[in-house]
Amino acid sequence: MWRLLWGVLVVWAQPLPEIEKELAHLGRFVLHHEETAAKDSANQVFLARWREVLARPEAFSYPFDSVETVSKLCPPDSAFRVFTWQVVDFSEGRHRYYGLLVRRWREHKKAPWQVRVYELKEIPDVLDEEDMERRTLTQDEWVGALYYHPRYSRYGALRYEGEAKIPRGTRLVREKFVYYVLLGWNGYDRKRNFKVVETVFFDPKKPDRVFFGAPVIYAGAVPKMRLILEYAETTPLSLNLGWYVKKIGAKKRYPAIVFDHVSVSRRASSRLYEDPRPFFGADGTYDALEFWKKRRFEGRRGILVYRRNVIPYAPEIEHYDPREIWKQSEEAARRLQRYGLKP
Repeated sequence: MWRLLWGVLVVWAQPLPEIEKELAHLGRFVLHHEETAAKDSANQVFLARWREVLARPEAFSYPFDSVETVSKLCPPDSAFRVFTWQVVDFSEGRHRYYGLLVRRWREHKKAPWQVRVYELKEIPDVLDEEDMERRTLTQDEWVGALYYHPRYSRYGALRYEGEAKIPRGTRLVREKFVYYVLLGWNGYDRKRNFKVVETVFFDPKKPDRVFFGAPVIYAGAVPKMRLILEYAETTPLSLNLGWYVKKIGAKKRYPAIVFDHVSVSRRASSRLYEDPRPFFGADGTYDALEFWKKRRFEGRRGILVYRRNVIPYAPEIEHYDPREIWKQSEEAARRLQRYGLKP
């Protein structure tokens, strides 16, 4: 007991830059070391150190930039920070995910900040679970993923506001609510990967819980809590923030979460995999989730609506200069010749 108390006191007295160096070293070991048992042991220390340091209020705004193996995201209102990382079993080709979510609040403007740290516990074999897209989960049942920073956004977590009828006891009460969207990737195993559009919200009536899965994603009459895009290890799949247009050349752009449409092919199933779906991945068309800020559907406002077969808009096209491409090609050819190679 005294050793544990002493260890906590040492962590609280240790300057944050020193703890950051230790975490950076441990993070590299956990990600890159070849022996799984050694990584698992180091990861337990890594996780415990994160829990201890993030319990300090001043750590909430500390960047931890040198800990490059951990994703660190925050929404525009700084309501929380989420930290995620992975442990890869190279022998089995499996990926396991760990995370911590830190909430910050204060009673009034002059009150000191308070923080609460939630450990995120991954659901094993999540792709084999039924109806994962329509289940509301907590920090104890988490769709593990390495969350990444959306393109074209200043913030790593997207913030949206909505309105819906929420059950309160025996009544349905219309309430305004705030939810957040996280984009994540999971390497899963040697055959399958997935990307996820995860929704997060907090219920003031239940401060001891983080809720993953708000009923705000509409691809029909029944809402989804999250979107899981499963695809084969051999096929890339894009999922990011962007825009779409309704026809080629149109000037009006619609902000949305744009992603590849996933198709399944049963060709060559006996040659490649035992899985009856050997190839499932991007088919060259795109879908989107468009945010409806004012329009209502089924009594809800502030929802994400599924759009099929959209035309993505890439702002880089407007700045395309073929002369720059030619210069880059000529420079690459000169480098090859310099080393005695032919372009």
